[in-house]
Parts: sequence; C-alpha cells; structure tokens
Amino acid sequence: MSKVVATVFTLLIAGASIAAPQQDAPKPAPATPAAIAPAAESVPDGGMPTYIRPETPEQRMARIGTPEDPGLDPDPKKLWGRFGNVYHISKYERRLAAYDVEQGAVRPLAMVNFAFEIYQQNEKWVWVWVSEAPSAEKMAEIVAESEQSTYNRDTLNYFRRIRPQFVELAPPPAQKTIRFEQSSDGLPTTGSWRNSLAVADMNKDGFLDLIAPPERGGRSTNVPSIFLGDGKGKWKFWSGLKWPRAIDYGSVVAADFNKDGHQDLAFGVHLKGVYVFYGDSAGHFTMQEKDGLPRNFPTRRIAAADFDRDGWLDLVALSEGPTSLGAGGGKLKAFINKQKTKKSWETVEVVDPSIMIGGDWLSIADLNGDSNPDIVASSVYFGGSSIVHLSTGKAKWKDVITDGELLPLLSYFGANTTGNFTSKKRPDAVITFTRHWPGDLDARLVPTPPLMTTTNIDRLTWTEDGLKRIPIARWGSNKGVWGLTSADFDGDGNEDLMYARFDPRETHLLLGDGKGGFSDIKVDGIPLDANASYDIRVADVNADSKPDVILMYETAGTTALSDRDGSIQVFLNRGPAPVAAVAKSE
Repeated sequence: MSKVVATVFTLLIAGASIAAPQQDAPKPAPATPAAIAPAAESVPDGGMPTYIRPETPEQRMARIGTPEDPGLDPDPKKLWGRFGNVYHISKYERRLAAYDVEQGAVRPLAMVNFAFEIYQQNEKWVWVWVSEAPSAEKMAEIVAESEQSTYNRDTLNYFRRIRPQFVELAPPPAQKTIRFEQSSDGLPTTGSWRNSLAVADMNKDGFLDLIAPPERGGRSTNVPSIFLGDGKGKWKFWSGLKWPRAIDYGSVVAADFNKDGHQDLAFGVHLKGVYVFYGDSAGHFTMQEKDGLPRNFPTRRIAAADFDRDGWLDLVALSEGPTSLGAGGGKLKAFINKQKTKKSWETVEVVDPSIMIGGDWLSIADLNGDSNPDIVASSVYFGGSSIVHLSTGKAKWKDVITDGELLPLLSYFGANTTGNFTSKKRPDAVITFTRHWPGDLDARLVPTPPLMTTTNIDRLTWTEDGLKRIPIARWGSNKGVWGLTSADFDGDGNEDLMYARFDPRETHLLLGDGKGGFSDIKVDGIPLDANASYDIRVADVNADSKPDVILMYETAGTTALSDRDGSIQVFLNRGPAPVAAVAKSE
C-alpha cells in the first residue's frame, strides 16, 4: 500500500470532501496574452486562469521557479522541484476558499487553518502549491519512489474486493411524507453560527431553550447565546446573562455537571480547549479557573456521558484536526468528573498519541454491550480510520483497527450518530465517509469502477464476530455528510435517520424498520440554505411528542459583522402527511 499512501497523503487537508463557508475573495486578474505560456492547452472550466495580478512571462517564470511551465490545469500527481523544495499543485473550488491571509496565499478550505501559496486561479478554481518535502535531496527520493513502486498482489486483490462498493446505492422509496413547519420567530437571521448547539430548559420554566456557542468571527467579547422557548415554537433572546469569560465558537453540551439542580454548560472551543460554566437557572454562570480541563486542546466537538459509571457526567473532546497547537497526548481525550471530591476533572487519553484523527463529529453509545460507553469519532485525516473506540472497562478504551473492510481506507470520515436501528437491546452506530478510488491504479489490473469518489452512509452493528459494516446509502460525490441525526420521526416506534446532503442541497429522511433496513421518504418543509451547517439537532420543543429539527448555519459571506447571513432555524414536526395528499402531490 506504499504507493496508495504516498499518493493519497497529498490530499490531507480534507480535500474536496469537506465543504466550507464562502469567503470574500479577490477576483482573478484580467487575462493577458502573457499570463500562461502553453497556448495549446484547453481552457479549464471557469475561464482562463491568471495570477492575482498581471505579470510578464519573465515575472511568471521567476515566481513559479520550475524548469517548465506547469500549464493551465496541472496534474495533481506530478511533483515539481522549485527553490530547493518539492511541490505538487492541488486544485480547489473558489467558493470554498478564504482569502484572509497574506497576499499571494489562500486557505483553500476555509474551515481548515492551513494556507498555501497561489499558483493561479479563475472564476471557479484556485490552484495552490502544496509542499511535499523540505529539500532537493528529498525531491529525488520521492520521484524515485513514484517511478519504481507498484501495487503488490494483496493490494490489487483488496481493490478487486472493494470495487463493487464504488457504485450508487439508494434505499427503496416509500410512499410517505413527513411534514415540517418552520418556527424560528425570535431566532437570529444574521451572524455566523457553528458548530453544534444544545437544547435544555435553562431557566426552569418547563420549556426547552436553545444554547448556541459564540459566533465564529464575532466580537472580541464573544459569549454564548441562549434563546428561551415558550413551548409553542417561539423564541426570545435571554439578555443580561452573566458569563465568566469570552470564548470562541465550537460546540456546547448542557447538563447538571455538579449536581446542584441547575443546568450547566460545557464548551469545546476552537483552538482553545474545554470550558465548563456552572449555571444557577437565573442567568448567572461561573467557572473554576484551575479545574483540570485543557485550555490548549484545539477542539470543536465535545460530548457527555458517565464513562466511569459513578453517577456523575463526564466529557470527551475530539481534536479538530491538524493544527500547530496542542496539549500533548492523544487527539481524543476524556475528562472524568471529580466534582464530588476534588472539584476538578481528570484527563484520560482515549487513543494513543500516534493515532491521527480529528474532526467535527462525535457520538456515544454502548455498542459492544458491556454497559460502558463506546466512542465514535470523525476524521479529516485522509485514511485516518481509527474512529471507533470500544470500551474495555470503566473509562478505558481500545480503538478498532481496520482491515480496510470494516472501516474503509482511502476515506475521510464525517458526521455520525447512534440509535437502535436493528434491535431495542443494543444501539448501532451510523457513520458517513467520502471514499476515493486511487487514480493511478492501472485499469488493466483492476477495472476502473463506475464512481471514482463516493459519499457513503453505513451502519455499524455488533455481531457475534464483533462489529460489522452494512451499507445504507451511497452516491457519487466528494462532498461529505455534515449533518446526521436519529429519532422516531413518524411515530412508528422505530428510529429513523435524517441527514443533510450537499449535492443536491436537501434534507433526506430514511425511515427505519427496526430491523436495520431503511426506506427513503419525502421531507416537506425543511429547505436547506446554501450556507454550511455542521449538525442537525432534534428535540421536542413544543411538547407534542414529535421530534423537531434545529439547524444552525455559518455565514456564506465575509466575517464582517455587517455582512453575515448565518442563522438558527427550528422546524416543528407536523407528522406524516395523509396518504391522499401524498398521492395528489405526485
């Protein structure tokens, strides 16, 4: 697999499988006859590429620094020696990029904190230089390896086995529609809201409220927001709250962590760490400065569960991915609640520091039936498949090592959830991932499959032989699933799946049959904004025994306070449409 790893590692920064909010971007410089030398090449989709400013042929070659011109649409697999280093040229969609770094550079995926030097751009694409090695000597080594390495017999057999999984898979359609009605009065229609909110009764009035982490790119005094519910689907911003400090965006969990009868809030804070604010149900929050929680652990997703089964809720946090910051240790950490005795939290490493995972989604459930919570994570590391961590005791875990079949290789892992999809006795996990077929695999050895890249929704179920992966849905796309949740939406006693799809941008609801099967039913009344959303929350906000849907959107514009179009939206579940109405609409 050496060549596979060498090839796919160049896609590390979540590639095109992760969408991101659109940022203000400078337009390409007007095309000039001297912009790009090779005239025989066809112009890429999006128009003639140019640099960020006009340049002469001499200026262009001096900037590029390669012996030959890479051309209009360079091969991303080709290595280029320039200025003593080795590079390849990657292409990204302009709409996903952020130009908030030094001139001549870009963050091709705005949600990832990595910037690259611009090679060229047009209206649709931006091409960037991605460093492969620090020296000319390393360049020679990599080039030699790429010329000599081949796929061995075991690797070829592996691709022959998985090739049937690179075709579309659609659950059967069902003649049923679930209706929803938007009920967002009092919620924000501007701003930039991500990654995950919480739902709880924060003021003890008997109605569920919404707790949102601070906005991304907000004011210097950025603090969380609470929107009080009235039990009928209307909301009111809770003003006058007292917060112990400002924090950044991320995720929030609501629970009574110190057992004083009031809801507290735990935050996974972007590039910072984990904070717990203790509430009094009257709008006053406090925190302990030295509580054992890390303030230098970059995370955007936390979850709560009683990992040591002592009756006190604990926390787990997942690293947000490759950053220059870190608290040391592994990228998935549990924090055991010691409020009862020490008034603090103790860190437990869930994974070995050598395991490279990190992402924006995290789920908890007892998958293996030992009464201890297991953990399902996500990963923006290409091929980072160590996402399932099964308990081996109280607050102890062992990660599931994949054979390439259970947890697919050559993949990015996105949103996940858990639920009783096959049995009332034991929950399953549902994972999503984008999977890539290697472009350098000779079709004469293994025929190229119908789809080179797939987005997948699969179920992980515990069997006598351990976990087993069962496909649910699959389609051709490099856009991952960023929102996934489970609930009994139609009231038949079986848990269903709802997910947000990017292509086309729409809500899908898979009706569960309680035996592991799903059918695709229609959703009426939840149009998805084009803006990025990172979660789907469900809660019965109007107490009618039906799960309602809450979405939170990041801005698609700039981070300027006056130009942000993010929002928080609630959709009330009005139940299945009458059969006659469904037939008439068709």
